[in-house]
Amino acid sequence: MKTNLLTLLLLCCVYLLHGQGIVEPKIKFGEFNLSEVEMKTYDKDSTADAVVLYDYGQTLFDVRSGVINIRFIYHGRIKILKKSALDLGTISMRLVKGGYERDQFITDIKGFTYNMENGEVKKEKLSKESIFIEKAVGEVQNVKITMPNVKEGSVIEYTYTIDTPFGVSLNPSTWTFQGVHPVKWSIYEITIPEYFIYRTLMSGYLNLTANENKPVNMTLGSHATSGLLQRFVMKDAPAFRNEAYITNIGDYVSKIDFELASVMWPNVLMKDFSLDYAALNKTLLESSLLGGQLKRTGFLDDIAKEIKSKHTDSTARLQAACEYLQKNVKWNGNYSIYSNSLKKVLDSRKGDAGDINLLLVALLRELGFDANPVILSTRGHGKIHEQYALLKRFNCVVAHIEQNGKDLLLDATEEFLKLGMLPVDCLNGKGWLVHQDKARFISLNPIEKDFGFKKANLIIDEEGELKGVFSKAYAGYGGWREKKEFKEKGSEKYLEEARKENASWVIEKADYLNTDDSGAPMESQYQVSMNDYVTKAGNMLYLKPMLSEGTKENLLKAKERVYPIDFAFPIEETFMATFELPKGYSIVELPKNIALNLPENGGRFTYASAVNDNKLTLTSRIQLRKAVYYAEEYPFLQEFFDKIVEKHNEQIVLKKN
Repeated sequence: MKTNLLTLLLLCCVYLLHGQGIVEPKIKFGEFNLSEVEMKTYDKDSTADAVVLYDYGQTLFDVRSGVINIRFIYHGRIKILKKSALDLGTISMRLVKGGYERDQFITDIKGFTYNMENGEVKKEKLSKESIFIEKAVGEVQNVKITMPNVKEGSVIEYTYTIDTPFGVSLNPSTWTFQGVHPVKWSIYEITIPEYFIYRTLMSGYLNLTANENKPVNMTLGSHATSGLLQRFVMKDAPAFRNEAYITNIGDYVSKIDFELASVMWPNVLMKDFSLDYAALNKTLLESSLLGGQLKRTGFLDDIAKEIKSKHTDSTARLQAACEYLQKNVKWNGNYSIYSNSLKKVLDSRKGDAGDINLLLVALLRELGFDANPVILSTRGHGKIHEQYALLKRFNCVVAHIEQNGKDLLLDATEEFLKLGMLPVDCLNGKGWLVHQDKARFISLNPIEKDFGFKKANLIIDEEGELKGVFSKAYAGYGGWREKKEFKEKGSEKYLEEARKENASWVIEKADYLNTDDSGAPMESQYQVSMNDYVTKAGNMLYLKPMLSEGTKENLLKAKERVYPIDFAFPIEETFMATFELPKGYSIVELPKNIALNLPENGGRFTYASAVNDNKLTLTSRIQLRKAVYYAEEYPFLQEFFDKIVEKHNEQIVLKKN
C-alpha cells in the first residue's frame, strides 16, 4: 500500500525544468557574505532598491498532542540598497488564534543585521525586546519583528517557525517565488507523508530552475513512515512590475500551492477532501446557503405578480426584475456566493453580492424563468482553476438564464447595467453554472464595449481663443461608469469635476441627457471657451487639435511583457472636431493622415484631417476589438499606442495671409 500511495504522490506532482549542474549557495544562518554587505547595486536590476538574496522555506508535517500540524520554517536574507526599502526591516505577520486546536504558534525567531562600519562588518543581533507578539484580538494575533540598526547598505537576515494545526488549514501556505523586489535565490522544500495526497498547483510566467522529488523515510508522531521530499528552486526571479492593464497580481506572479486531496491514514483518518466540479455542483445545490435558499421563493410572489401585470414581454420582465432589486436592495460593496436568508435581505433592503444576486435568481424563478446561479471570482480576487474545483477560488455570484439558445448573465448589485452586462470586476475569464442538469463553465466575456464619442464645434479667433460647443456621449461600460459617477456626485459636483479635469475650459453652460436610462448613451454638452490649445507667435497660430482629448503617454512602458494585457472589455474612442478659422488665416502645416491596424483585426487607429474653405475638420478613432491581448501581441500593441501618442501631439500651423 505504501508503494501505491507514493506513486500517487509522484503522479500528482508538477514536473517542470529539472536543474542540471545548478550550483546553489551554501547559506548558513548567522554567517555573512562580505560581497553581499559591500554590494552597492544589484547587477541584474540597477533600479532595485533592495534584493532578496535568499528566500528559503521548508514545510514539514508533525503530530503534537494528537493534533496534526503543518510546520513552516523560514530563512530570509535581504540587501537594502536604497532608503526607500528601509521598511523591509520591519516584518509583520498575522497568526490565527481560534481556541482549541485552532491556534497558530510562532517560535524560534532569530535575526541579525550586517553593516559595513570603518571597513569592517558589524553584526547586530535581534533582541527579544524588538519582537512584539501582540495580544489576540478576536481570532487574530499580530506579530512584528523590528530588525536592529537597518539603514542603506544593510543586509538583514531572519528566521522563524510557524506551526499551523489542521484545524486552521489543511494546506501549506502559498510559496511565492517572485515579489516586488528581485529575488536571487528562492528555494522551497516540502516533505509530505505518504498518508497525505496533495495536488501541486504551479502558476505564473517564470520557469523553475530546478524541481527535485525524492522518496524519504520519516516519522510522523510515533509512526515511522515514508514520504516524498519535493524541492523547488528559482534563480534570479525579476521583480514583479505592476504594469498597466493587469487584473490581480496573484494571477501573474510565479508561485506554488498545495491542495489536500485526501488523507489515507489507516486507523487514524481516511477521508477524501477533493472535489471535482460535479461534486462541487452537488455540494452547492444541497447547501442551505445557496441551493436551499432558492427553494423558498414564495415571499417574492407579490413582486413577481406586479412585474407580470406591468410587462408582457419577457425581456421587459427581466429588466424590471433587475431594476427592482437595484433600486430596493442596496449593495454593501462586499462579495460572497451565499446568503443566510433571502427574505431578511429583502426586508432589510441591503446585502452583499451573494444576497442580492441569489435574490435575483429567486425572483426570476417566480417570474417563470429557468434562472440559476453562476459562481465566479472577481478580478480583484484572482482567476479560478478550471482543472481543480477549489471552492475558495470563488467569491461572487450572478444570475443566469438561457435566451434564444444563448447564455444571458444578469447582475442586480449595480444600477445602469444593460441586460447581459456584468460589473467590470466580474469580467474575469469563466464562471461555473450551478445547475441540476446543465452545470458547466460559462464565459464571462463582456457583451458590451467601452464606447466614448466626443465632438467639438469651435471658432478660433485671431488671438487664439476657442469658443463653441463641446459634447460627449458614453455608451456600454463608458455609459455605466459615467451614470454611476453622475448619480454619486450629483449634477453640480459632476460639473465641478469637469471643470477641474479641464482647467483651461471656461464652461458657460452644461446640459446632461439620459443620466438614469440604462438603455441610452449618457450625453454631456458644454458651451465653452478655451485659451490653452492655440499659441500665437507673430502672424502664426499653432493649434493642438486634440484639445484635452489627446493620448499623452503610452502606459505600456516595459520593453518586454510575459503576461497578457487585460483591458477588461473592447474599447472604442472617437473624437471629431470642426474648427472655423479666423479671417485671413490659412493652413500651412497639416498632420498626415494615418490608418494603422493591429494584427488579425485586433484593433485599428485612424487619424485624418481636412480643410474645406475656412473650416478644418479632424477625426481620431481608436478601436481595441479585444478585451485581452496575449503577451506575443505586446510589441504590436506598444507600437500602436506609440503612434497614437505621436499623432495626438502633432500641431496644426495657421498663417495669416
